[in-house]
Amino acid sequence: MRLIKAFSLFELILVIFISSIVLISTSMLTKEFLFTQKENEKLAILKLDLNSTKIIIEKNLPEIINKLRYENQTLYINENILLKDVTSFSMKKEPKYLNINITLDKKIKQNWEFGL
Repeated sequence: MRLIKAFSLFELILVIFISSIVLISTSMLTKEFLFTQKENEKLAILKLDLNSTKIIIEKNLPEIINKLRYENQTLYINENILLKDVTSFSMKKEPKYLNINITLDKKIKQNWEFGL
């Protein structure tokens, strides 16, 4: 009888131990998944902001060229904020095209070329 009780107690301890490992692993995996999803969401929002900026520039060419201003990691049209967290911005105007190099939040770098 004692052997059955000892074995049952051993089974209970083993089940609790394995359940604890599974629970801890699941919670760590869930935490990592949520962190990854938040980072992906931030990156998607940055890409959306960048594409919106590109569309605004493209739709308002050529008069927007003189209105764009880059200052303190922010891109402005006149005095209105167009895009924040711009790490670098350069604009080169040629007779037939406009070339813009932009880096957003040190994560996304793009080179746009618009025909004038």
